[in-house]
Amino acid sequence: MLLITRRTGEAVVINGEIVVKVLDVRGGRVKLGCEYPEGSTVFRQELFEKIRDENKAAAGAGQTKIPDGLARLLQDVGRPMGSANNKDKEQGDANNTPRQSRRDGDDDAE
Repeated sequence: MLLITRRTGEAVVINGEIVVKVLDVRGGRVKLGCEYPEGSTVFRQELFEKIRDENKAAAGAGQTKIPDGLARLLQDVGRPMGSANNKDKEQGDANNTPRQSRRDGDDDAE
């Protein structure tokens, strides 16, 4: 952690875009002013931590168990189905019996 001493009216610049200025010091309280780029978010630390913890809890609660049958189907996606990728059998009949190839000049009739 970087420790910097500043008096009322003095500031620090972070990343060339964020200015944190000490506006007032009274007792144990310090009033800070912050200038930051549009679209940035600024939270008190305790609020930021609460939001973060709630987001983690919500993300965990949203997870559901996939039924075993569906999980098996999802695992099979992209795998070859049985022997359907075998070119000889793809050219076969409905029972996947391979056809005999014909050579040029072969005739069915003798």
